[in-house]
Amino acid sequence: MRKYEFYQLDVFTDTAFAGNALAVFPEGGGLSDEEMQKIAREMNLSETVFVLPSEKALRRLRIFTPMRELPLAGHPVVGTWNLLATLGVVPAQAEGTVTIQQELNLGILPVDIEYRDEKTFQVTMTQGAFEAGAVISDERDISRLAQGLGLDAADLNFSADLPIQIVSTGIKALDIPLVSLEALGRCRINSSLLSEIYLSYGAIGCYVFAFETMEETSRVHARFFAPDDNIPEDPATGSAAGSLSGYLIYHAAIDAKKFTIEQGDFMKRPSRIYADVTGEKGNIEKVRIGGQSVVVAKGEVFFD
Repeated sequence: MRKYEFYQLDVFTDTAFAGNALAVFPEGGGLSDEEMQKIAREMNLSETVFVLPSEKALRRLRIFTPMRELPLAGHPVVGTWNLLATLGVVPAQAEGTVTIQQELNLGILPVDIEYRDEKTFQVTMTQGAFEAGAVISDERDISRLAQGLGLDAADLNFSADLPIQIVSTGIKALDIPLVSLEALGRCRINSSLLSEIYLSYGAIGCYVFAFETMEETSRVHARFFAPDDNIPEDPATGSAAGSLSGYLIYHAAIDAKKFTIEQGDFMKRPSRIYADVTGEKGNIEKVRIGGQSVVVAKGEVFFD
């Protein structure tokens, strides 16, 4: 019988049972692609990570939703490297930051691991190149998009300077500005209609956001819906937060380049995602996303 140890973490939080849950298999060698997908479906979390040796980096990470493998994702990277650092895979230090290279299906990307008081504190990942894609301007699509979110068209806060747009730092998301935090709270998605719209533009989900926040220190509150991947709502989405961060600076929508995105509060799983963008209006050079994580469980999966 084969046994594979896994850990479960809550990511983008410093509190257990908040943030976004993640399963990590720190020794995933020997599992086939099919077995990895079966395990991810069994875990039934937004993502499950399998850690493998790499000839190009410190480790290779393969990231699966219950439905498919992803080239990149935020909370899996942040949570996995928090765990691997805790397990001693990364050379620890009392204070300061260690930079390592990781291999993802997207390519080789750096990760910064910050230590405080001899413990892992925060993990920050560099994401892929920012891409500003198609702008959704068709009135019929916008009306159907509002319906898919369970909102009125008047709840959408788009303009030429703040469009409804496909953006990416490795995974395409559809960014949708809303008029208020209250409108965000009223989202009640029509899964089939919403999926039909975002999939038609090549996105994997919708990142709906407002500039009103729960906390004064945050700049944006967001919700992520990806029902086609069996994720009706995600409590923290690092890849979408990365592309939204690039979008906000690309359109000069906020004046800060380091800021916090809130997510998950409407699911009673508050998440806080740290963003650091290098660039300016019309030109994004680099997007970094970071946060804290908490280990909450440990177990084993068995194969005959």
